Amino acid sequence: MGPAGCIFLLPLLLGISGTHEEEPENLLKSICGRPAVSSGIASGREAKVGQWPWQVSIREGPLHICAATLISEQWVLTVASCFRSKDIRKYSVLVGSLQVSGRPGSKATIIAVSRIIPYHDFQGNTSSTIAVAELAYPVSFTPVVLPICLPSSAVQLKKSTSCWVTGWGYSGTYRYMKPSYTLKELKVPLIDLQTCRDHYQKANSRGIKPIISEAMICSKLPVERMDQCIGSRGDPLTCRVEDSWVLTGVVSWGSNCLQTNEPGIYTNISFYKSWIEKSAISHTDFSAILTLDLSGFLLVMLLPLIFLVLP
Repeated sequence: MGPAGCIFLLPLLLGISGTHEEEPENLLKSICGRPAVSSGIASGREAKVGQWPWQVSIREGPLHICAATLISEQWVLTVASCFRSKDIRKYSVLVGSLQVSGRPGSKATIIAVSRIIPYHDFQGNTSSTIAVAELAYPVSFTPVVLPICLPSSAVQLKKSTSCWVTGWGYSGTYRYMKPSYTLKELKVPLIDLQTCRDHYQKANSRGIKPIISEAMICSKLPVERMDQCIGSRGDPLTCRVEDSWVLTGVVSWGSNCLQTNEPGIYTNISFYKSWIEKSAISHTDFSAILTLDLSGFLLVMLLPLIFLVLP
C-alpha cells in the first residue's frame, strides 16, 4: 500500500481512536490484509520485515512445528494435524518474527495457546482439516503483527490472481534439502480442480488415489522454482484481492516442490469461512482494537512513506 492508501485510511483510524460506534467486525476488516510493507516481493526469495505480518509459528516446546496465520488479535488458523498432543500446555505461538530458530528478536513475542478448536469432522488422521487456536492474551497490532482478511464468498479467484505461498520450508537439491529458518515467499499460479484431478489420476506409491474435492484449491509450482519446497503444514496461500490480501488456502498435502511436478494442495478457506467466524471471530474481544493508541496505527500506515524516502 502506498501513500495514497495511507491518506485514505487516516480518517478511518482517527475514527477508531475517537468513537466506539463502528461495528467491531468492520474495524477488523479495515485493518486486515494491509501490510505496511508491500514492495520488494520476489518469488523464491527470503521475505522482508513487515511484508507478511500475519504469518506466525506454532511451537511445541522450543521447536517450530507448523506455520499458522493470524486472523484476529487473539486467534490463529492452521491445520489440525499440528496439534498431536492433548496437553495444550506444550504449545505456543511466535508472532512478529521472520526467524523460527534461535532467540526471538526484540519485536517478536511468544504467547501460550489457551484453546484449540479443530474442525468438527477431524478424526486425527486427516492432514487437510483446519483448526483455530486461541492465544492466552491478545497481540498488539504493529507494522510486523497484523491479521489477514478472510475471503468473501463472492470472490471468484482467476488464474491471473496474484497468489503467494509463504513459509519456513526447505530448499536445495533432492538429496541435500535443508530447512529455511527465515520466512520465504513463492508466487504460484492457480489451476482448476479438474486439471488438478487429472494430475493425481494415477495412484501413488502406496496405491492411494487422492480425492480432490471442492473444499480444496490447487496450484502449480513454476518450473524455474523446482528447487523450492515452500509449503509445509499450515503455510498460508494468500492472494491479492483488490486492495488487500486474503487468506485463500492453507497447505494441507501435495509436494508443490522438488522433481515430482505434482500440484500443491490447499484447504479452501472460503469453504470453512462460516465455521471459522463462528468458532473464532465471534469470540474475539474487540475492545483491544477500540482502545489502541492512535500513534501505533499511524506508524503502521505511515511506514510505506518512510520506505519511499529511504535511499
